[in-house]
Formats: sequence, structure tokens, C-alpha cells
Amino acid sequence: MFEALYPKHKIYTVGLKNPKSLIAPHTDNNFYFDCPLRPGITKGTFRLRVLRKIAKTIKEHKIKYLYFESMHLWNVLLMMLCPRTVKVVAVHDVIPHDKNHAMAACNFVTCKMADHIILRNKKYKKVLAEKYRLPEREITCLELWRHFPPEMCSPHSGKFLCFGRIRKYKGFDLLEGIIGRTPQIQYQVVGEPDEESIAIVNKLKKYPNVFVDDREVSDKEMENYFKGADWVVLPYASATQSGVIVDACKYSRPVIAFNVGAISEQVKEGETGFLVPQKDVKGFANVISKVNKFSAEELDDFSHNAYMFGYQKYAAEAVAECFLSTILSTKY
Repeated sequence: MFEALYPKHKIYTVGLKNPKSLIAPHTDNNFYFDCPLRPGITKGTFRLRVLRKIAKTIKEHKIKYLYFESMHLWNVLLMMLCPRTVKVVAVHDVIPHDKNHAMAACNFVTCKMADHIILRNKKYKKVLAEKYRLPEREITCLELWRHFPPEMCSPHSGKFLCFGRIRKYKGFDLLEGIIGRTPQIQYQVVGEPDEESIAIVNKLKKYPNVFVDDREVSDKEMENYFKGADWVVLPYASATQSGVIVDACKYSRPVIAFNVGAISEQVKEGETGFLVPQKDVKGFANVISKVNKFSAEELDDFSHNAYMFGYQKYAAEAVAECFLSTILSTKY
């Protein structure tokens, strides 16, 4: 989003020191600090000297509007340290999937302190308003956004990619059932598991048609995995929306997913992918078997549709002015 708005508009970013992103901007308007890596309470949470330095930078540059893209405990503290700013926060998950009570509390507090909220889907606007007792007029629905590279052709590799942090709510037990029904399909499972997901990861490793890379990969490695796959699969047991679908569109890859949460807002049935009834493992496996038999032309059509749909909906360049107008129209 910074690149979509800068230098036409006077904007700044604050982020983690040594950013992993390959496209992290480095201009006089980008500031990087030794912030805590995790949003919850960790040892780094108490680096108050760094926190005060961030607040000082905001005040020195006379920044009037603060937008918080991700949920973090420091957001609360920065709001308190910069009381004369207009504060806008993004909410990705109205109800945290991992039932993290600390993050749920942080979500609630930042929303109550904010002057406006950007919600990443339309379906949960009323839920957010009721749960946090907020006027709906203070909530604007804007999709996730990404920097979009040029459109990429399908590699016709026959590979199906399951990408992202490996968590229970993401349905990896369901994925095992799908894999067991499609031994002819080559799967790649890429992502770092939490402690309760290690057992299912070890099960998946035993399947001869599954390659597992169970770690947090770099942005370049992520790009290569998406480029090398024909399809992206999301066997989520629950979800609000999915950033993985946005990345799939970014890399011109169609999606097969269970129809949960607001995922139906992200996939055009029969054009950019397929939606399967929740927990219908047999149906999911049947769809995978069907698309694996697509002709090269059919697969190329889905890949093109995914990119064009994603660009119009998720490309930072496409939504930059709408985002900016939302920020600038917010009052104390």
C-alpha cells in the first residue's frame, strides 16, 4: 500500500527491524524498529525505550493519522502515547481462531480506542458491531490487499499446494482424509505447525504423495511454492477470510476450499476455483480429482480468472484511493 500511495501522498510506515518481505520499502519515510516479533506478551513487549522512540518519531513528523494493519499489544500503548492522532485499526478475525484470550482482549480494547475500524470482509460487519458494541458507521469493509506482480502462467505441474501456518482450525485432519482418497495427486504442505499440530504433520509425512516443509519459509520460498503449483487447497474447518487466497490470486493460482466463514466472498465458483460444503471430505477429494483432469487450456483459464479477479479486488493499486479516503474522512 505504501508504494501505491507514495510519493503522491505524504505517508510513513513503521515496522519491524530487518523486515522479511522482499518488497519492504526503504525511503526516508520508512522507519524500522526492534519491536517484539509476537503480538502477545513476550520479553520484547517490555522494550519501553523502543516504544517511546516510535511515539517520538510519530510526533516529530507531525503524523495525524495512525493506521494499524495487524493486531499487537503495542498498538494499545502507541494509542495512549499519541493521543492527538486519529486512530484506525484493521480487524482480520472478529473471533480469534486459536481462542487466544489475550489477543481477543487486545482486539476489543484497540477497537474501542479506535476512531474507525477497517474490517477485512463484509459478512462479519454486524457481528463485529454487536460483539464490540460499535456503531456500524464506524466500520468500513475493505478487502486484504497485496502488491501484485505480472500475471503468471500455470506450470502444469500437477501439484496441489496447501500453504500457511499449520493450525487445528485449518483442517489438516480433514486434509488427511482428502489425501487418503486421492493417492494419485501430488500434494505440497508448507507451513510452521504449532505444538498441537505436530502429530498431524507427522501423519502427513508418511503419505508417499505428500511433500511437507514444516517451517516458516521466506518470501522467496513462498513465491516459488506458489509458482510451482497448479492449484491451492484450503481444507479449513473454520475461517473468517483467508490471506492465502489473496496470495493465490496474486500468483495466478485457482483455489479449492471448504465454504466456511466469508471465503465465499473470495472465490468465484467455477471461475477462480471451487467451494465445497463444510467438512465434505469426499466432495473435496472428488473436486481435486476432477480438476486434475482439466486440459491445459481449462487450467490456464482458471489461472487467468484468479489473477484478474484478485487484481481488481486485492491489488493495492486498485484500492489505494478508497483506503486513503477512508482514513482521511475519519474524525476524532
